[in-house]
Amino acid sequence: MAGYILVVDDEPGIRHMLQQVLAEEGFEVETAGSVPEALEKLVPAPVDLAIVDLLLPGVNGLELAEAVRMLDPGTPVMLITAYGTGAFERITSHPAIDFYLHKPFDLDRFLELVHLCVTP
Repeated sequence: MAGYILVVDDEPGIRHMLQQVLAEEGFEVETAGSVPEALEKLVPAPVDLAIVDLLLPGVNGLELAEAVRMLDPGTPVMLITAYGTGAFERITSHPAIDFYLHKPFDLDRFLELVHLCVTP
């Protein structure tokens, strides 16, 4: 069975690109552009990995990461963001975040982290 991954980013181009890259690796991928849309997909079907953008409309990605962990404490969460500076380092030490990448990120590194979490 393929690993099931949810990609949450408010930028359609990023969602589409990550969905294609992950599907080519053999993963089953769902996408969401907002926290409410992500929660609609998470509640009925737990995921093997949640990839979450930090800056989402309304609720930030850290709050979504916390919700993912409340639904299933074992689900790994990867935070992706274009947000920089020292504040970013404090955010990435959040207990609900397992991995993080700064946009734009290297796709090989991205896939390496994904494969650490999920086997297709």
